[in-house]
Amino acid sequence: MLDLIFMAFSLGALITALLVISKNNPVHSVFFLVLTFGNSSALLLLLGVEFIAIIFWIVYVGAIAILFIFVIKLINIKIVELIDNSSRYFPIGLIIGVILVLEFNIYLDSYSNISNNSLALINNVENYTNILNYTNIELLGQLLYTDYWLNLILASLILLVAMIGAILLTLGHELDVKRQDIFTQINKKFSLTLG
Repeated sequence: MLDLIFMAFSLGALITALLVISKNNPVHSVFFLVLTFGNSSALLLLLGVEFIAIIFWIVYVGAIAILFIFVIKLINIKIVELIDNSSRYFPIGLIIGVILVLEFNIYLDSYSNISNNSLALINNVENYTNILNYTNIELLGQLLYTDYWLNLILASLILLVAMIGAILLTLGHELDVKRQDIFTQINKKFSLTLG
């Protein structure tokens, strides 16, 4: 029964992913993108990775997909222009898709060899029973704050620089743009304004 549910969510993720790239209306594409994220999150839940599934749902559906809808509604893309240019990119898309499938095939072949070796290593580890007592969140926190603490700090510094850069880009003042200066308006003499 669990395999049937897994196959249903997998098929749903594949179909909605294909609908994302095949729809001409960008709002419909974002809607199918949300459904793809939902199916992927359900697959992660079925695999037992609850924390990443919830984070995936919150970040991708709650933030990024809503941002996509907001931007699409803000720039008001004309659907007629998208229909005219849709078949022009098919050959390059097909080439990229074939390369991606070949890379997945190579990765899965190498992953099967690695997983057999890693299972042999896990069976020899004495602390394997201690690892089983942790939850997913505890294991993730243990890895992030012990083994990968430097990567976590570097990622947070990169995000801080990106945030400061975005703020500075929006705060740029141009000299030739007229702005209201309330202090100068209040300090003007009434006799000089009637002229």
